Order: sequence, then C-alpha cells, then structure tokens
Amino acid sequence: MKPPWDSIVWWEKRRILFNFVVLVAGLASGLVIELIGARHVAPGEDVVEPVVAMLGVFAYSVGANLCYSLGWITELLWSGGDTALTAARRPKIFRLGIIFSVVLTLLPGVFIVIAWALWGFK
Repeated sequence: MKPPWDSIVWWEKRRILFNFVVLVAGLASGLVIELIGARHVAPGEDVVEPVVAMLGVFAYSVGANLCYSLGWITELLWSGGDTALTAARRPKIFRLGIIFSVVLTLLPGVFIVIAWALWGFK
C-alpha cells in the first residue's frame, strides 16, 4: 500500500513540464492569431486588445492548472487512498492529459487558419 502523498508528489513533479508544453502550444496559437489577424485589421489596430489578451492568458493558465490538479485528485478518489492500485496508469493518463491540453490550446490558431482559408487567404 502506497500513501496518498505518493500520487501527489508524482503529479506535482511533472507540473512544470505540463506548463511548459502548454505554454509553447499557447505561444504558437497566439502567434498564428496575430500573424493572420494582422492581415485583416486596419494598420495601427490591435487584433486582440492587450489587456484582454493578458487576462485571457492568466485565466487560461489558472484553469489549466486547476484541471491538471484533477490528475492526482481523481487518482486519490479512484484508488481509495491506496495509490499502489493506480500508479501504473499515471503515465498514460499524464500523456493523454497533455495531448488534450495541447489540442485545446491550439484550437484557436487552427480555427483562424481554417477561417482564413475559407475567406480566401487575403
């Protein structure tokens, strides 16, 4: 029987990697939005208001980290406190969570590219 702290420590050691991967995806998505959006706004206009963008990034990062915490919270619930029962599943759940988070983070950039293609690459 492994104590509950085993799960919490395992997940928290990987939080920095999770945040880095989601950050890179967010920067890529934001760059695509800015590059394509700049072609469709008047010179001197912002694609997204900077204050709104900063608030959005902050809210998204808080939300992503709250959802990340569900990894160890749900593991503790599933294991009934004996994390030896769920330890083998952690890596797969972690990978699936990163994939889901990256896809979700890239969606705005993907939608902008699709919209740009539908409007004729102007």
